[in-house]
Amino acid sequence: MKMLIVILRIIIGVAAVVLFAFFVAPMSRNIINPGNIAGAALCLCVLAMCISPVASAINGLFAKSAVTKILFRIVNIACAAFVAYGLAVTALIAFTGISKPSDNATVIVLGSQVRPSGEPSEILRGRITAAEKFLNEHPESVAVLSGGKGSDEIKSEARCMYEVMTADGIAPERLYMEDRSTDTAENFRFSAEIIRENNLNPDIAVVTDGFHQFRAGLIAKKQGIDAQTGSVNADTNPLYVPTYVVREWFALPLLLIK
Repeated sequence: MKMLIVILRIIIGVAAVVLFAFFVAPMSRNIINPGNIAGAALCLCVLAMCISPVASAINGLFAKSAVTKILFRIVNIACAAFVAYGLAVTALIAFTGISKPSDNATVIVLGSQVRPSGEPSEILRGRITAAEKFLNEHPESVAVLSGGKGSDEIKSEARCMYEVMTADGIAPERLYMEDRSTDTAENFRFSAEIIRENNLNPDIAVVTDGFHQFRAGLIAKKQGIDAQTGSVNADTNPLYVPTYVVREWFALPLLLIK
């Protein structure tokens, strides 16, 4: 039994180190948000508990009085509850990501940052590629390219997507630009207007990153989009996935509060 516990500690400790590296690596690319900060901190806590001398020292530190014992227990319960909540959200994210859209659904491509050069960012490029693949596989489908122009962008995200996709061979008449939106809620609200005004197929294929699909679906419902909705996932850089998934753990309660 003792040996089994040691082996489990080693396995969990190694996993914590690997995940810690995944959370820290995006920081070198100026990607810093609650996802990698909380994820890295959680990994360090788990690693500390897996190293017996460190775990013993921490337990001894908090065992000095009844107050610190209670405080330590509360912190442990809170951490366990947070991890359980996070795993549940992660499962919902994964489940939503495999929800297939109907054939020839209208594509809504959610925008992302445009680089100062006018080229799509890495995340936006991934969404463009996913949308192109779906359109090529479903020749009756059309796409609404959704994203306005931020203060740090030289063109709207919709215009950037349009230019790239037409250059890649997608027929312009299959693309509708929605260039007013400033957030995901407006992406769906204004895209829905275009779909109604042009009598497009009300069934929707949402193109975004897999980690964003669950929250995007909730936002779509809040905007009154009740038609059949499916997911078309961009190929997100694996280096970013843990950070953005944990960020969703924080973003979801904020959405529900709003």
